[in-house]
Amino acid sequence: MAKIKLKPFACPACKESTLVYVEVEEQKITHAKRYPVIVTAKCSKSHSLVAFVDANFQVRDVESATEATEEEKDATDKAVGYFESF
Repeated sequence: MAKIKLKPFACPACKESTLVYVEVEEQKITHAKRYPVIVTAKCSKSHSLVAFVDANFQVRDVESATEATEEEKDATDKAVGYFESF
């Protein structure tokens, strides 16, 4: 299995924009059912990141993993609040 080095990207959680270097298995991207593909990574300061990679191995967006889970939690809280209003 071949590994592809993605173009380095800045960590959104680091104030000094630490560059993150990621290798991903080529098959994970080429055999994906949907794009962008979610790739998890960590910067050198141990921030957990979620990168969104397209079919051409380009990083389209990067989020801090804690922000991604907080957004999901907010959506769940909204749904619970909606159903409780009945």
